[in-house]
Amino acid sequence: MALKIVVVCVVVVLGVGDVTPSLVNPVQDSNPREWPCPVDSDFYPCVCSTNEYFELFIDCSGVTTDKELEDAFSLVQFPFKHFKQFKIDHKGTPSQLTVIDGNTFADLTFEHVIISGTLLTQVADETFTNSQETLLTLDLSENKISQFPFEVIENYLVLTQLILDDNEFLELSPMTSASLQILSASGNENMALSSIDNLPKLKEIYFARIKLQNIEPNYFNALNFLTQLDLQQNELTDLNEFTIATPSKTLKTINLDSNLIETIHHDTFHGLVPYAEVSMRNNSIVDLTNTTWAHLFTQIVPNGILDLADNPLRCGCDIAWIMFSPSQVDLQIITDTSKCTSGEQLIYLDLAYFCDRCAHANPDVCV
Repeated sequence: MALKIVVVCVVVVLGVGDVTPSLVNPVQDSNPREWPCPVDSDFYPCVCSTNEYFELFIDCSGVTTDKELEDAFSLVQFPFKHFKQFKIDHKGTPSQLTVIDGNTFADLTFEHVIISGTLLTQVADETFTNSQETLLTLDLSENKISQFPFEVIENYLVLTQLILDDNEFLELSPMTSASLQILSASGNENMALSSIDNLPKLKEIYFARIKLQNIEPNYFNALNFLTQLDLQQNELTDLNEFTIATPSKTLKTINLDSNLIETIHHDTFHGLVPYAEVSMRNNSIVDLTNTTWAHLFTQIVPNGILDLADNPLRCGCDIAWIMFSPSQVDLQIITDTSKCTSGEQLIYLDLAYFCDRCAHANPDVCV
């Protein structure tokens, strides 16, 4: 029996500043027409279109009720069963779509599914069963979903993108997939994280705006291909050993902006490529001591980027080791937006000040 979906009237508040993955939008010069689509009048308010590559698309953004969606698919004949994309976009418009019956799409198959801005709270196990061998993208962002059949994800053999942003998940349940490359669940406040060890092909993870307070050590350590990690606008305070660590040097971009981070540890970061970009803007970092920060610098000097803008940096002898690095190479990775509490840019501080006042001055740079 298909699962039903309960109506919950809640206003979606979009996050500002967090990065979401670039979703595939394969529509290219598609125009409404009939054959090879159903008869237009029979399929209304859904629209079927095709493009110059003979790919078929369905857009049901004009649907206003559950019955309209059900009738659109039950009352027409489809000359062809496979579609490049199915879309319902109700963002910015009052949505009354509350249920998608598990049998709505019958024997149709899709490569990309985008359903956003609706009042859906659940997804039936069998809703997209016929697309298990074709579905590449499942974007269910900005709905009211709190229940999702994570256990069937492993049956979708080529699924590469799962986008669940701005719903009402309280837990990202364990799932298994040999194909998933992008996982995004930003904006689900208070969402608990479960293991992602059975998602070995993940390249990008977006867990922004979920009020995350802690990450277990080695949480990412089963991911040999992870390149991008977005954890901004959470409530992280202390990044323990191996908080952000991958088994291979794959990490290119790490976003920790707008957390509550005060300290890191020597082995917090592992697996960064030499040109990685680490952004920790708008946190509570005061000191950049050698014992805690040197390992991060070692991984990305001289070609990486470290952005510490909008932190209350003390800029005292705690950063002398950075100022005294050979040819001040360590300074090269720090952005010009990173400033001390005095307002001075860290990269333009006077070296002589540190030579005069800090112990263990480097004679090679202090002349």
